Amino acid sequence: MITFLFWNLKAQPLRERLARLAVAHSVDVLVVAECDMQSGAVSRALSDATGTAYRVVLGSGTALRVFTRTPLANWRALFSDTLEAWLGFRFRAPNGPELLVFAVHMPSKLRTTEQDRMQDALWLSNDIVKLEEQEGHSHTLVVGDFNVNPFEVPLVWSSGLHAVMDWRAAERETRTIRGREYGLMYNPTWGVMSDRTPGPPGTYYRASSESVNYFWNTYDQVLMRPALAGHLTELSVLDSDGTESLLTVNGIPDATNGSDHLPLLFRFDW
Repeated sequence: MITFLFWNLKAQPLRERLARLAVAHSVDVLVVAECDMQSGAVSRALSDATGTAYRVVLGSGTALRVFTRTPLANWRALFSDTLEAWLGFRFRAPNGPELLVFAVHMPSKLRTTEQDRMQDALWLSNDIVKLEEQEGHSHTLVVGDFNVNPFEVPLVWSSGLHAVMDWRAAERETRTIRGREYGLMYNPTWGVMSDRTPGPPGTYYRASSESVNYFWNTYDQVLMRPALAGHLTELSVLDSDGTESLLTVNGIPDATNGSDHLPLLFRFDW
């Protein structure tokens, strides 16, 4: 079994809370966005709390970084987007297959248009396919802050991430549109949305005066090719670091003492 955790830290000094999460959930790989802390300080906090050595993976970005307690020899950086919106790695999972891991932090909706977000999704999709062809397999997972919900166009668009909510639909692997074939991805993060699911209704809360306002959004997601879907054993949005709540008394992310995003935890078993 291998456990991943993603958290957008909102540039806050949250290494102690990260360490508590690593202890509480026995996390093997932590992907963090908006990380404004020194990598050495984060690694030490994780290592001291767990008793296991964590290191930053070579090829991590300035603010988008990967920390792991798996051997660094199991990782190789393969790609970095010009603006570090996504990073691509080869990762040999212990007792598991070789994976292509993409860490993602897409630009904010506050600074982009719908067309910008579609263009980014197209570029990311193209980079994924290129690396899959280069590496000779499609054991691919993409994790991070997409800054769009699972149901929005960049995620479901055939030329974008083409990520669907149903593993059975994704199992067909490709979909043909007007004679052209498009690869599918599976997005299990649909399953953590709304107050009818265990845990918080999403990963990010925003109350705006815009005419369309979802309040809760699920910007933090994990997508995968269907070959990996059968190995996913757990996916949850966390509302506690194992000791203290990550929510305010009103039940929304506590951005004062934590982040405006909640962590996403997921596990695979081989």
